[in-house]
Formats: sequence, structure tokens, C-alpha cells
Amino acid sequence: MKAKMVGILIGILIVILAIYSFVKRKEYIAQEKSAKIYPQVLRLAYTKEGVIKNGQVFLGKFVPKNEATISSRINAYIIYIANEGTKVKKGDVLVRLDDSDIISNINAIKQNQTALAFQRQSLESNLKALETKYKNQIKIYKRDKILYENKAISEEAFEKSQDIYQEAKSQYESAIRQIEALGSQMNALGYQAKALDDTLKYAIIKAPFDGIVSKRYLKEGNLATVGKPLLDLEGIGNDYEVYVDVPENILPYIKNGDKAKLLLNGKSQEATIETIIPKASNNMVSIKLLTNKDDINAVPDTYVKTIIYKGECSGTLIPYDAVNHTSKGYFALGILNDEVHWIKFKPIARDGEYFCTKDIAPNIELGLSHRSQMLTLQEGQKVRIVK
Repeated sequence: MKAKMVGILIGILIVILAIYSFVKRKEYIAQEKSAKIYPQVLRLAYTKEGVIKNGQVFLGKFVPKNEATISSRINAYIIYIANEGTKVKKGDVLVRLDDSDIISNINAIKQNQTALAFQRQSLESNLKALETKYKNQIKIYKRDKILYENKAISEEAFEKSQDIYQEAKSQYESAIRQIEALGSQMNALGYQAKALDDTLKYAIIKAPFDGIVSKRYLKEGNLATVGKPLLDLEGIGNDYEVYVDVPENILPYIKNGDKAKLLLNGKSQEATIETIIPKASNNMVSIKLLTNKDDINAVPDTYVKTIIYKGECSGTLIPYDAVNHTSKGYFALGILNDEVHWIKFKPIARDGEYFCTKDIAPNIELGLSHRSQMLTLQEGQKVRIVK
């Protein structure tokens, strides 16, 4: 009984201690000061009146104006190929292929042409005699035919005369056919020789422009095959091309000579529309732009933001960093009494730096922020503005 009472007392004591700890903890939390919340810091900007070109952003492929992948037009082993980094001028040898088989075939054809020419010359020399013999036999045959018809010679003599005439005719015509056949063979060999001469030119591949060998795919001793790349050649100079695919509906707004803007890593530069390629695919057309500099430090064959302009807008300009675009529309990050005040507007134009609209007045105070920070800003939230 005594042990039971001791257990009850211990249990009561544990409960009292638990209640006391809970009460003390609650008093401590109540006395603890709330953590101070610091407002987000935004840079200050203002809307302003102005005029901008209406630009639409596309991706354009930035390539050197002179750039080529050199391939072989014949199958042959490589005797020489320029190393990577080699600087060449237009006309310098880039690749030399083994042309021994081609030369051997050309020499064999020339020997056949010589033999055929000798045969033809012999036949032509003999043809004159055969022609004379044939013409004489015609006269004899016609005479003997008259004599036979008048019973002046026997049938046997007439038939013999006829056989000699037919033989002379056959020899003469056969010689003509042989000469013509030899002529056809010589012409065919001539075409083959010309084709091989043309092929022989492909054994030496020369630089189509001044440049640097940027990459070599094969080396000496390898077999070059038709169409297989041998090396890449990049032009020397500051001329570049940008290829952009745009919708067909933008064509009425652009023409050759119009300016465009290239953007990369916070840098920008101008380019000029050189060619509008009319052939369309999936309602898209290609535009080629030219520029004589690389201020944006673009790596060849990379894609850069390309702004194509179509008209202009005169109105209120809002910096890009003061605009948040959501599924509900475009909102400017307005600041009123150091509080966030989102202002909805409809953009008329944009150029990569500003939006242009008629919905917002000029000289409105704005906050500049990164998009990730904008997503956390709520209407009426306190902020701190710095200039």
C-alpha cells in the first residue's frame, strides 16, 4: 500500500513539472521580440516619353562569312593535307590526293587512241584503192550486163562479172564502216580522257578564300571518299553572316538594307539585312544578315538573339527590368509611397531595352529587379528604393 502511494506521488510530480515547463516556455516565447523583416531593395527608374523601333526577337546562327567544309570529289589516298591552324591564301593547296591511278588510265587511253589512229590511217590509205576498184567494177558490170542482154557474152561470164562487182562493193563499204567505227571508238576514248583530265584536277584541292584550317578530319595515308569531309576552313577577316528564320507575316515590314540588332551576354551590335530568301517552309522564311564586327564575342556557329524591327512606337517607355510578364499580361513594377504597385499595360513595341505603351504616363516611379525577385513581390509590399 505504501509503495502504491509513492508511485502516485511520483506521477503527480511529473505532471506538475511538465505543466510548469510548458507555462514557462509560453511566457518566454511571449517575451521574445519578433524577428525584424527588412524590405527588399530595388533600384530606382522612371517611365519616360520616347520613340523606339518595334523589334521582335528571334534566334540567329552567327557564322563567319567565309566558312567551308572541304570534301573530296574523288576516291583517292591522301598524300598531303594542311594541319590545323595553318593559314592559307586563296589558291594555296589544302589537300593533295594520289593521282597515279588516274594518270595511268589517261596514259592507257592515249595509247589506245594512238593504235586506233594508226589503224584508221591504214584503212583510209587503202580506201582510195578500194574506191577506184569499186568504180571500175561498176563500169565493167554495167557493160557486161548490156552485152549479156544482147547475148554477146555467156551467162557464166556475166555472173562472174557480177560477183567481182559485188565483192568490190562489199570491200569498199566494209572499209568505210570500219573507219566510222574506229572514229566512234576514238571519240569515246576522247570523252573518257577528258573526263579523267577533269577528275585529275580534283586531286589537288585549293583554298577558295583566305583562311585558317580550323579542323582536320583525316590525315596523310587515309582514304578520301566522295563527299566525306577532309577539313574545315574559316575565313580571315571581320565579316560575319547571321541566318534567321522568321514568320512570313513579318515580310511586309522589312527590306534589304534594314538594320537589326544582335544580343549576347549583355552586349549588342548592329547587323544589316542583306538577303530575304523567298522560299518558305512551314510559313517561315530565312533572312541573311551581314556585320563586319564581333562586338558581342560570339563563337562561330552559335545562336544569338536577333531583333528584327518592324515599324516604331512613340509613347511611354518602360525599362525591361521593370516589367513582369505573366499569363495575365504585362505589369510594370510601380512604386507608390515605398510600396509595390503593379500597373498593367499593353505593349505596343519593344526593342530589347524598353517596352513602349500608351497605357502608362511618363515620370512614374518604377523599381528595377530581376525576374526571380519580381515573382516574390506582392501588391502593397514595402520595399526600399535606391538610386
